[in-house]
Amino acid sequence: MMITDIREADGGKNIRKKAYKIYIDDSYAFLLYEEELNQFQLSKGAEISTDVYNTIVEDVVFYRAKKKALNMLTHSDKTEKEIYNRLKEEYYNDDIIERTITYLKGYNYLNDERYAEGYINSRKGKESRLAIETKLLNKGINKSVLEKIIAKEYNTEEDGKDPEILAINKILLNKCDNPTKLSCEEKQKLIKMLERKGFDLDKIYKCM
Repeated sequence: MMITDIREADGGKNIRKKAYKIYIDDSYAFLLYEEELNQFQLSKGAEISTDVYNTIVEDVVFYRAKKKALNMLTHSDKTEKEIYNRLKEEYYNDDIIERTITYLKGYNYLNDERYAEGYINSRKGKESRLAIETKLLNKGINKSVLEKIIAKEYNTEEDGKDPEILAINKILLNKCDNPTKLSCEEKQKLIKMLERKGFDLDKIYKCM
């Protein structure tokens, strides 16, 4: 294997030290910081042995990717897509990212179903079902998985309470004391506002 190119990585908020993208046999391999580049004595045009390559991948790059991902998860729960995107921004290749995600899932540090359930529970009393679904799909939650969770979380058979009705009433109470006493013009403004938030029109009228 030959190091065919070494390029300084673009600076940014996530790259605080001088770092370099290493290309092996004309393909991007990994990113190393300047001290690591010197440690392994890598230079353009030089051969890199399989042992050195494996040491860098396992002990430096994969180790750092796991550490980075775990640090992200200490601040707040994340989806697989969010972890993937953040690691991609920091120049980890797909193989390292996939291995990191597999590692996290193996210890249940990363669980999209759990994330979706928590996200819905924390927001269903103040946001529309449509808005929540859209945000979770954008966060990479699998559509079929999300549909099952939504069906469970919005099941009104147990207590007869519709989370969307509760959310609409909560928003209305923050806007006015008594919606029934509003003028037609004021009601229309509220209706349009709730529609923009993704609430069902029939439910909006029911609450007005």
